[in-house]
Amino acid sequence: MPSEVENICCKEIQKVVKRMKQVPDPLTCIIQHPGFEVNCLNPYTLQNIYNIYRADYGPVRRRTEEERYRYLAYRSFVSWCWGYLGRNVRVVIPSCVVHRIRQEYPDPTGQFVGFRPPLD
Repeated sequence: MPSEVENICCKEIQKVVKRMKQVPDPLTCIIQHPGFEVNCLNPYTLQNIYNIYRADYGPVRRRTEEERYRYLAYRSFVSWCWGYLGRNVRVVIPSCVVHRIRQEYPDPTGQFVGFRPPLD
C-alpha cells in the first residue's frame, strides 16, 4: 500500500478478527471468510447496495462501473465489520481487502485514491 497507515493486516483490527472468528475453521485472512465474496465482491449484492445508497444519498459520483463497484465494496466491507459509523467517520481497510477488491474491480489506468482521513 502506498502509505504506512494503509499498510495494515486484517489480523491487526479487532472488528475484523471478530468477524473472522465467526467461522469454525481458523482463517488466516478475512478474504477467506465465506461472507466476504458475497458481501463485498458479488456484483448483484453491490447493485442492491447501490440502490440503497442512492435512495439515502443520491447517485454515486464515479465515472466507471468498476470505480462505483470498488467504492461500494469498500463501504460494504466497513458496514459488514463495523456497522454504521456515521458521517465523516472513517476506518482503514486492511490491505488484503483493498487488494482483493481492486483485483475484482480494477482501474484501467492503475490510479487509485487510497485512504483519506476525515475532514474536520
